[in-house]
Order: sequence, then C-alpha cells, then structure tokens
Amino acid sequence: MTETQRDVVELLSADHREFDRIFRELEQLMGSTDPDALARKRALVDEVSIGLVKHSVAEETQVYPRVQKEVDAEEAQRSKHEHDRAEHTMKQLERLDPSDERYDVEIRTLIHEIRGHVEHEEGRMFTELRASFDRAELVRMAEQVERVKKIAPTRPHPMTPNEGVVRTVVGPVAALIDHLRDAVSGRGKQDT
Repeated sequence: MTETQRDVVELLSADHREFDRIFRELEQLMGSTDPDALARKRALVDEVSIGLVKHSVAEETQVYPRVQKEVDAEEAQRSKHEHDRAEHTMKQLERLDPSDERYDVEIRTLIHEIRGHVEHEEGRMFTELRASFDRAELVRMAEQVERVKKIAPTRPHPMTPNEGVVRTVVGPVAALIDHLRDAVSGRGKQDT
C-alpha cells in the first residue's frame, strides 16, 4: 500500500462528485424540448444510472456488510433503503422517453434522492468508517469496491434485494445481460 492509493471514502466521495457534476448539467437542460437537449438528457441519465448502479452494487456488497457488522447496522439499512428508492426512480427513467413531461419530474426525484443520500452518507457513515478502520483496511476496501464496479450490472434491478450476498450471487448474471443490452442499444456509448 502506498500513501497515494485512495481509500474507500475517497473513492466513493469521488463518485459522488461525478454524479453531482452530471446532475448540474441535467438541471441546466430541464424544461428544454429541443431535440439535441432531449438526446443529451437521455445520454446523461444513462451515464449517471450506469455509474449509480455500479457504485450501489459495490457499496452493498463490499461496504455496507462491514458497516452493518462492525460499525452501525441502522446506517447500513438506511443506506440500502435509499439505494432501493433510487433504483425504482432510475427504472422509471429507463422506461420513459425524454420528451415525456414526467421525465424531468423523475430526474428531479433522482437528484433529490441521491443528493440526500450523499449528504447523509458523507456526513455520518464515512466519518464512522474512518473512525472504525485504519487506512490500510480502508484502502483494501477501495480495491474491493473497484473490482466489483468493473463487473457490476449497469441497469437498475429494483426487484433484486439490496443485500450483499444476493447482489454477489445475482450480480454477475444481471451484469452480463445488462452489458449485452447496452452493446446492442449503444447505451452508455454516446459522447458525453
């Protein structure tokens, strides 16, 4: 381990900053019916959904079980519940066309859900992680999170329980199907 390696808090926080960057761009596009703006909204929603799903699965399989067992079980449950709500919203967005008037409503809902989750997670859980684990363990957790993100699903699966063991078993099959669907549709390949 080197001092330049990111720990799990730094890694997950960097993801949060990237999600917020995308949200700020989406907020600028709200209400626009221009075809280019609608296409850009879809591309950004796809990008943030892919990132959020990978991030969530990695947290649910590598971070939350440790938090539940060794830090704060209530915090882990709260975060899983917040992920579940966001997955339902992402699934709604996946089903809607960007020209549908409900699309912007669902984007606003997702932004609100994720920003609230990030605020709580960074304000409490991340502080507790740093207090409970040494730097070497936090770096190992980051490495595990990175490994899972590489093979995680890319689409929301709200019917799959947000439990680490379930995600670990079901995740590779869902990821394979998601990656095939993405390759056929071009989802996530747009210039963003």
